[in-house]
Amino acid sequence: MEHVSTATLIIILVIMIVVSAYFSASETGMMTLNRYRLRHLSKQGNRSARRVEKLLQKPDRLIGLVLIGNNLVNILASALATIVGMRLYGDLGVAIATGVLTFAVLLFAEVLPKTFAALYPERIAFPSSMLLAPLQKVMFPLVWLLNGITSIVLRLFRHPY
Repeated sequence: MEHVSTATLIIILVIMIVVSAYFSASETGMMTLNRYRLRHLSKQGNRSARRVEKLLQKPDRLIGLVLIGNNLVNILASALATIVGMRLYGDLGVAIATGVLTFAVLLFAEVLPKTFAALYPERIAFPSSMLLAPLQKVMFPLVWLLNGITSIVLRLFRHPY
């Protein structure tokens, strides 16, 4: 990473926050959609509504995909922020990067996107389904593994899954 400029790392970090915001907004948008309206739009031939309906038929896979994507991006962002912080401020940069990234992720990748998606679920869910549908296919093995492990752990605690 030493051959990559600090400015480039900051740009990548901003992109990761945007991707995290996408996953957060997508999750909230999908889960807060009015199912009756979705069914109506789907029956009218709305392709986006059909795609969203298909994604929502298996909510465990959708949630698994969103959680894997969001956590992966946030962990990578944390690593990059640490590198940037150390380059700019030395050892103190780790603490600074932690504080700044925590605030940035909470505000720009969690609260604002989820609030907007809760207010305008169709505006978020329909376009985001265009990326989530192929991502779900690509990430299926990892999502399947996560859901399988989750099921085993829940059964250990005697919770039917």
